[in-house]
Amino acid sequence: MDTINVRGRILNIDGSVIPNLYIKTTSQDTICQNNVIYGNVDSLGYFAINGIKLNDIFTINTGSEEFKIINEGSRFITITLNTFKNKKIDTTSLTITAKRLKKRKQVKYIVSNYLVCAFPFFNKPASYPSGKKAFYDLLYKNLIYPDQAIKKNIEGKVIIKFSINKRGNLINPSILNGIGYGCDAEAIRVVSLSPRWEPQISNGRPVLSDGIVEILFKLEDKM
Repeated sequence: MDTINVRGRILNIDGSVIPNLYIKTTSQDTICQNNVIYGNVDSLGYFAINGIKLNDIFTINTGSEEFKIINEGSRFITITLNTFKNKKIDTTSLTITAKRLKKRKQVKYIVSNYLVCAFPFFNKPASYPSGKKAFYDLLYKNLIYPDQAIKKNIEGKVIIKFSINKRGNLINPSILNGIGYGCDAEAIRVVSLSPRWEPQISNGRPVLSDGIVEILFKLEDKM
């Protein structure tokens, strides 16, 4: 059977790079003979493997789990992995609510549960200096349900991705899922108020890490 040279890139489900992985291929027709070709993924997620069979099985080891993908003859391939699916992460929720209004009135807010912070595999996770609860309190105390959204009966989930850099600064907050009417901008505003975190430590060094915050804007019916 003919062989091919394959070039590709490996990305996480959120579009981030998964660097420095270990990858190997095993031919389906010679799997019992352990016909294996090994390779490495560079710091930008790129890899190159030469002389493999058209339908080889890629096996990718992320350090915490193993993924298998059948190539199906591709010579240029982008592989997307979900490295979060089997991770045990603490989840706490934050809900901001407001009374449904026909006229402009003062609104009350109550906290329920809807906030998720997710970080990739690490030696020591990035952490808010006073703990998770203090981070949730910061968001809750500063969140304001936009009047425009209240008037239009807008409610729903805003998902924000952000990074914690090597100095512990929260940077680059961006909307992964928005609902508009001022809610996206309000969520970005309060997340950006965060003071400095303790950065993620990997192999004894501070590194860049990513987090995800989900905020649910919910309206309550009048009693």
